[in-house]
Amino acid sequence: MHNVMEFTELGLTRTDKTVVWTFFPVAGAAVGWFLPKLAHWALKLPWVPFEGPLKLVSSLQGGWVSFATAALGALVGGWISLVAMRETLQIRLSDQEVNLRIRGKERSFKHGEVAAVFVDNKQLVLLGTDGQVLYREKPETKRKKLAEAFTRHGYDWREQDPFEGEYSRWVPGCPDLSPSANALFAAREKAIGKDEKEDAEDLRRELSKLGVTVRDEGKRQYWRMHGRKP
Repeated sequence: MHNVMEFTELGLTRTDKTVVWTFFPVAGAAVGWFLPKLAHWALKLPWVPFEGPLKLVSSLQGGWVSFATAALGALVGGWISLVAMRETLQIRLSDQEVNLRIRGKERSFKHGEVAAVFVDNKQLVLLGTDGQVLYREKPETKRKKLAEAFTRHGYDWREQDPFEGEYSRWVPGCPDLSPSANALFAAREKAIGKDEKEDAEDLRRELSKLGVTVRDEGKRQYWRMHGRKP
């Protein structure tokens, strides 16, 4: 008799995916079909911007125009669907591991690597056995459903960060941090200010290698040292 590994998938359901892949292309095609008429109507508004492009669109004539603009609208809708799918965190849970995928990147962690799981500032957080953050990302799945799924598969779900009271706000030249850590924090502050999320996340991982866990509140950075079990 074979043991069948049970999985729980969180994120967009099959129905959600069907809706995403259907709604945006159809809506885009509908808008595209009426685009010349919409442009003509918009030109009558006294405050409307982009008059030049609107005049060009409204001037298009012929039976082929609606078909062409509808096709273009469907393509734009398809692109929006693709972006929506890529930006949604997909979670696949089992008793043995947790797999997370977003923006074309995939991470997997064995059950024994994950010491605690919780939601912090609307982000799902996985802590390692030394209290370090293994993963942090915003899920679409509701908190209650996340808690039920992780608990059912034997993960240690927490209602809040077990190190909640240990964070300090980072300030330039913090005397409790090494020059290397302060330099990474300074670079990360600039990345956050420019909304360069990937750079900020890369710098978070570099700080983790130095034993520093980072937590953001808006554009403010908070830190704690890790090295013990949560």
